[in-house]
Amino acid sequence: MGPMYLNEKAREVHYQDLLREAEKERLLAQLPRYRRSIFRYAAGKLGLLLLKLGTRLKQFERPASLLEDHV
Repeated sequence: MGPMYLNEKAREVHYQDLLREAEKERLLAQLPRYRRSIFRYAAGKLGLLLLKLGTRLKQFERPASLLEDHV
């Protein structure tokens, strides 16, 4: 097993990686555009929900003066 064999194997593996990457990009390009927007919409709704939840949880936060009395 000489350096030529290893070099050829490395090129072959790299070529296979490039083929896989191109196939993945081709499949992604075939996805309908609306599916991508559905994920964006869902992420936006989740973000708003987390903001509302954070605001509600702030109501239960103790003022700093009350925390100092118990220390």
